Amino acid sequence: MNFRFQEMKPVMQADMDAVLQNYPTDLGYIRAQVPADGDPYTRRTAIIELTAAQSDVHIYPHYPFAFELDMGVVRDNGYSGIGDYCFEKSGADLGALHELMAKVHAAGLGSISRYTDTLHNTLDHDKLLAVGFRGVYEECEAYNREETDPEKRRWREMVMRACRAVEHVGLRLRARAREMLSDACDEDARYNLERIVSSVNTPWEPPVTLFDAMNAILCTTLWISGLDGVEMNAYGQIDRLLQPFYERDLAEGRITREEAYFLLQSFLYKTDLHCHFNEERKTYDNGVSAMIGGCDPDGNPIYNDMTDMVLDAYTENRLINPKLNARASSGSPRAYLARLAALMKTGNNNLVIENDDYIIPMFERMGLSPEDARTYVGNGCQEVICRNMVHSRAFIYLNLPQVLLDTVYSACHGESLPDDKQQFYRYASGSADTFDDLYALFLSGLHSYIRVITETLAPYERSHHEYIPSPMLSSFTADCTKKGADISNGGARYNHKTLSFVGFGTLCDSLLALRTAYDDGTLTALLDAVKSDFADCEPYRLRLKSGENRFGHSADADAFAADLAWALSHVSDGIVNGCGIPWGTSLFTYYQYSWFGKRTGATPDGRHAHEIFSRQMNMASPPSLTEAARSMSVLCDADFHDVGMYDIAIPCTVTDSSQSTDALTAYIAACLELKIPVLQPNVADRKTMVEERDHKGTHPDLVVRICGYSAMFAQLSREMQDELIARTGTA
Repeated sequence: MNFRFQEMKPVMQADMDAVLQNYPTDLGYIRAQVPADGDPYTRRTAIIELTAAQSDVHIYPHYPFAFELDMGVVRDNGYSGIGDYCFEKSGADLGALHELMAKVHAAGLGSISRYTDTLHNTLDHDKLLAVGFRGVYEECEAYNREETDPEKRRWREMVMRACRAVEHVGLRLRARAREMLSDACDEDARYNLERIVSSVNTPWEPPVTLFDAMNAILCTTLWISGLDGVEMNAYGQIDRLLQPFYERDLAEGRITREEAYFLLQSFLYKTDLHCHFNEERKTYDNGVSAMIGGCDPDGNPIYNDMTDMVLDAYTENRLINPKLNARASSGSPRAYLARLAALMKTGNNNLVIENDDYIIPMFERMGLSPEDARTYVGNGCQEVICRNMVHSRAFIYLNLPQVLLDTVYSACHGESLPDDKQQFYRYASGSADTFDDLYALFLSGLHSYIRVITETLAPYERSHHEYIPSPMLSSFTADCTKKGADISNGGARYNHKTLSFVGFGTLCDSLLALRTAYDDGTLTALLDAVKSDFADCEPYRLRLKSGENRFGHSADADAFAADLAWALSHVSDGIVNGCGIPWGTSLFTYYQYSWFGKRTGATPDGRHAHEIFSRQMNMASPPSLTEAARSMSVLCDADFHDVGMYDIAIPCTVTDSSQSTDALTAYIAACLELKIPVLQPNVADRKTMVEERDHKGTHPDLVVRICGYSAMFAQLSREMQDELIARTGTA
């Protein structure tokens, strides 16, 4: 068997291309068999069972694992296929939601993509690898022997039928591999096919070998997305999860390190391979993430052979996907931090570092047990989520600078807001004779805006279980089987709702400028300048953008930023969703800092109209990397319900000796000590990016970090290239 991964890549690609070039396929024949008038449980069960029994399964002979079930999805996504049909047939009337979405967009106040988040999910991988779907089946069977509530019994029966469908798909895949063995096949294909035939039927059965464990994770991730109608993109803490299987295989002589490394590379390469990212890596985000490092549920640090193999695989193969999220803490081994720094220095920019010292206490504050909090994974971009948890986030983004402008113009400038905006501020009113008045009005207006949004979403949240029951994901989310309730109906041990704030640094500096203007009597001049987009007052604008009265540039400004962050983390206090779950807030953002900025007028911090906002949780004008990290740490005492990201550009070439691995290691360690939630580095010098922008092909392998995902620089739009180049500038 050839375990040389680089040699096998094109053969694996040819195998997948032969099948996946036909995606998405038409599964109308399955839809036609789903009962038109069935209730949600009946519809979901029919979708899962019919697809498991009738849709095509595929084996790629030169790819080691067996996971492919045609679920009618597009090639680069395991979501929005046949599993969505349950929602399509639910009869849900989304008119009020669509009206709200349009109003928010028209007012420039943000964006809403749905009434809840179905994109950011993870499961209890420990349970999956310990008992498989068979264990869930037996668990439900045992509960139902004593159950007297018919609705709970019926829900568990749906779960049990879903588990049996998983068993059936696995048997079909093995039968297909057996059929292929009867044809002429080369040595490598025969080796893979024979292993598939002889292995245990994962993920129905719990895995025995390293191969089984990887196969179980791949199957479960893909099948939950396609059949449950919720996106499942997190592979979990793969070094912690896979290390025991690797050690046992080695000890029992079932595997060599060479073969284990080949399997791991193939496992990780599945994302780019399946999505056809290898030829022209797309400029968008496919969401799949893998986690390494951190600690185990008992708090013991994780750094093992599998960790090193994962880092080797990313370094040697310059993988972009799955997104590599590395957990770390001030207690992480220095050797591990040095490995992360070395990967950063390659310039492949496929890494974010998530800080246990901030994130685990955050989850404990939100009510999670220490054991569950310690199992968190990065999911989607850098959003973090734990097993046994439904955490809806990253689907509502609010434009903070626009809320401030609306407050200023109505309270200080005497303007009446148009009707399309007044509706969002109906629970807030008043004038602003002092800065404290203005600050209070801003927070009151933001609270009102959140309340109006959540009131509209509440009826949909109460009916969510009628739209999208998710028995497969519920199978590995405590305490669903015990309660006899789906994750869509409050069955999970933990339930949270969070909305995201965009433009924190721009907001902070704007408020600081307004405070100064109140103090020195220049408020009218400032507001007139802002209203005119600083026409004919460029020196004034430059003073606003270069003084010490900005976040990151003075102790006083940093103290104000800390107070502002704390206030924003509590601005939704008292607001609950349709099921009584309190709404939290976060400073997490995607690319909205650019999208919203381009729709928003000038701001009091000296920002011109239609310029982008400050990125992520960053200040608007970062100082040096060291000073920026120290200033950013003042935000970490706020009570947000998701992570903010410190997005840094390290302007050097990968061969630049001035930026040594030791220096990067020390910087990572310093950020961890400061409790920076998430560190997203981008190692790319301005000259290299400009050369590739102006002369495409000069640096064809240049990879950059965008906003929670990585992409080939050459494939980005000119606008995005310019924005990335601008990040390397100085304050």
